[in-house]
Amino acid sequence: MTNPELDKYKVDHLFLLIGENPLPNYVAAKTLLKSGGKPYLVYTEHTEGAANKLQEILGTTENERVPLERNESNGFKIQELIKQKVREIQKQQPSQSFGLNYTGGTKAMAVHAYQAFLNLGLEPKPKFSYLDPRSLKMLIDQKAKPCPIDIMDNDIRSLLDISFERLFDLHDLHWKEDKPPISSPCMINAAKELLELYLQRRDEIAESYLKWSLDKDGLGKAKNGKFWRNENHLENVEIDLSKLPERVIIVLKKHLNLTSNKFPLRIAKNYGFKLISHFCDWLNYGWVEHYVLSQVQQIRNLKIDETAMSFHIEDSDNPDADWDKFEFDVAFRRGHQLFALSCTTSIHDDTCKEKLFEAYVRARQLGGAEARVAVICPHYDPNRLEKQMKVLTQDRKIAVFGKKHLRKLSQSISNWIQDEPY
Repeated sequence: MTNPELDKYKVDHLFLLIGENPLPNYVAAKTLLKSGGKPYLVYTEHTEGAANKLQEILGTTENERVPLERNESNGFKIQELIKQKVREIQKQQPSQSFGLNYTGGTKAMAVHAYQAFLNLGLEPKPKFSYLDPRSLKMLIDQKAKPCPIDIMDNDIRSLLDISFERLFDLHDLHWKEDKPPISSPCMINAAKELLELYLQRRDEIAESYLKWSLDKDGLGKAKNGKFWRNENHLENVEIDLSKLPERVIIVLKKHLNLTSNKFPLRIAKNYGFKLISHFCDWLNYGWVEHYVLSQVQQIRNLKIDETAMSFHIEDSDNPDADWDKFEFDVAFRRGHQLFALSCTTSIHDDTCKEKLFEAYVRARQLGGAEARVAVICPHYDPNRLEKQMKVLTQDRKIAVFGKKHLRKLSQSISNWIQDEPY
């Protein structure tokens, strides 16, 4: 699929300044190159890892690399190395078009790479571009003012060939093979009823629910409460719900079709769970994430490309470890833009702030400055908490969805995406 406006600015050879986050470089390579065109990776010793991963994903060769080594601030060296590579290309392929995308790299790299292309006197003239994280537009330099190309345009989004898996792979991160993200929420009606209990009677049920633990039934819960013994062990376990709050038991018995407080885990898969351990997570407050994911999937007025929950990212230094390097509760993607939602039943400032800040750091690591982050919680004053977090992070795009938002969460998230009041 092509876009006539974008096609005017595509080139045969695109130089990319590589920064710590390779995502903007990937977007530029996918959108600004002609068919058969080649990207050239201009990187320093500090960003060699990102360049290596881009080379692997984009399928480039060693010949399409411009290593600056430790010369990220050496203007003379930057210009000489880029000019040298351009002349090398021209000898083999004369009369071809060139471009520079200066989204990544240092300021010195951007200035001197730009100057190098101007000094070369190329015909046709080189195309200069920058991916603006605020507007989500690719800005093409023009004499008067930049020409903005909307990267969220459906035709352009189809060029990106990106997914959650590709997004993580760009950063050399991978989820555990035995714990891939969950894309289909389960027992949504039960989750809605439990949420309603928390909205109406939180003081009555929260403390006793929090004290209750599946570990008492011998499931081998780890310290962080997220890992269970193997599926074969769980097949033979019958859990006792009797120590849960009475109102929670009523909801569970209704939706699990129980006549007693005993539930044999072997039948958990009958309720949509691919793994019994997924049901265990659901019962230990994972129902919040299932509810939030279902609300995201109800958004119809905006094109959302991918949604999932329970991202368990493995520690590459110790892939067999029981722990995760980090987690995302719920995430969705529009084109290359990542939205990360952190979920909690806590109403306490410190816990909500911690959840939001952790998600913020990871989302920015993966999705760059374009990423947006929110915490979903039953907090009574989300506006105050949001203002505090915006001051702390100096980021106006974060959000706190509290008690007043939860019943109509899909509409609130939709408004947030569109920068409308929520």
